Amino acid sequence: MLMTKARRSALAAVLAVCSLGCPYAQAQTQTTKPVKFSKADLGGAVFNRKDAQKSVEGGTQMTDVVGFTSPDKAYQTGVFKSGRSHEVIKGPQGLAYTEFLYFLSGGVKLTSSDGSVLNVGTGEAVTLPKGWTGQFDTEGYTKLYVTYSPDDAKQ
Repeated sequence: MLMTKARRSALAAVLAVCSLGCPYAQAQTQTTKPVKFSKADLGGAVFNRKDAQKSVEGGTQMTDVVGFTSPDKAYQTGVFKSGRSHEVIKGPQGLAYTEFLYFLSGGVKLTSSDGSVLNVGTGEAVTLPKGWTGQFDTEGYTKLYVTYSPDDAKQ
């Protein structure tokens, strides 16, 4: 089938517009790459980056550096540092997302709402499932984290 000059011109115009604003075309031109935190980053250098989010809540200094967020915003990884803190996570909803935590330094005492206690220290990991309720106590820590919240993808 031969294309007329008018059809070729129309097709060229559609392709040109699509290459500028079509998400599919843009996705095809971008390469997805791994995201890495180096040993130096995990040793503390990451907290000196320009994208480090520093905050103070209840007198506790915290710094968060997000490494990756999925396009649907349901999955996120990063490194987080906190000073001494006490947090109570109450029901009925409890923790709003599932979080995997690997402690690079320091640790936490997790007291579930049934009174059971779990201590997690440097070099150890824990997963807090969505809906968990209890107390989170620490003298300070640095963690590598992964969060998953399918509810965020719906927004």
